Amino acid sequence: MLRLLLFIILYSFTALPSSAKNIEALIYSATAWYRHPEIPQINGFLVRLCDKNNIKVSVSENANDLKLNNLKKFDVLIFNNSTNLGESIPKNIRKEIIQWFNQGGGIMAMHAGIVQNGTWPELIEIAGCDFDSDSDYVEAKFLVNPKFEGDPILAGKKNQFSYTADWLCFNRPVTGLPGVEVLLRLDEKSYVPVRNHPSYKGKKPMGKDHPICWRRNLGKGRYLFTGLGHDIRSLDTDFARNHIVASIKWTAEKTKSK
Repeated sequence: MLRLLLFIILYSFTALPSSAKNIEALIYSATAWYRHPEIPQINGFLVRLCDKNNIKVSVSENANDLKLNNLKKFDVLIFNNSTNLGESIPKNIRKEIIQWFNQGGGIMAMHAGIVQNGTWPELIEIAGCDFDSDSDYVEAKFLVNPKFEGDPILAGKKNQFSYTADWLCFNRPVTGLPGVEVLLRLDEKSYVPVRNHPSYKGKKPMGKDHPICWRRNLGKGRYLFTGLGHDIRSLDTDFARNHIVASIKWTAEKTKSK
């Protein structure tokens, strides 16, 4: 009987840290501009992936779920291809999201989740840039920042490697901004950065400094952008699965004092 009691106490004690480490993530995928056709499939992919990695996920396209009282339940807010949020989220709720971020929340943007077209200046300032143009779905070469080799977000990759997806260009580089760490850049010599499209007439590539995955500590908040997530093809690989999970975990960590 005593041995059984000791076993129950020991099991309870060792089990507690595991549940305490669970991350609470809210995926938001509403759009007010271009809507990627595979947003529902990507939401499902993320839910299943996170479930396998002890990350609890809720999915919403209701702006009311982004109010401060609800956001306080979550460690990370993931914008899944959610374009032009300044046109779909009321101003008062946008203010509450920024307040939550400044209090230690984490925002992660996937692919077009960074596309705001000037509609939400405060979020653009946190990200460090806004969308400018994009490529076709093509193979391009990733350049790994050697400073961060071994970081879980790089999923074991070193130096450079090829990957196929739809690649975004931005209106300015984020390199050198306070708190920004660029983990991956694109080698523009390996693909055509700006596709042939009427709305991109006169658009230019970014050049040698083309970040495609970066993270940022800004005050008590954390922000991370990854260019992956245009569709399931760009996510359903060993690299992408490990990359996404590690990105969520980094973004969910609090910088505020506990």
